[in-house]
Amino acid sequence: MYSNITMVGNLARDPESRQAGEYNVTRLVVAVNDSRQKDKVSYVDVEAWGKLGENCQKYLTKGRQVLTDGRLVQDTWEKDGKKNSKLYVKANNVQFLGGKAEKDQSSSSSTSTGTDEEIPF
Repeated sequence: MYSNITMVGNLARDPESRQAGEYNVTRLVVAVNDSRQKDKVSYVDVEAWGKLGENCQKYLTKGRQVLTDGRLVQDTWEKDGKKNSKLYVKANNVQFLGGKAEKDQSSSSSTSTGTDEEIPF
């Protein structure tokens, strides 16, 4: 069973892409304001794979508002004998909100992928 999450926030920095085997993965950092405490911000890592990630890399820049829909994934690893873990969102859909950004050709756009394939890092 998966934990789904939908959130709206602004990109805290420009998207960063890398290759993971034959797949492109793009990492976004979304700043989400607490609805009760406007001065409290949470920074959430979001990964967009394949064509979804390519579109995010192409059209999004720091400060752009996005609506992200995906599922929570917990990554665990061991370093120097210490167990670590990190929670992030694997995006199923990223909707570009707000006005035009520098790289963007349209005022609002949406992209999604139907894949739910797990690809190791």
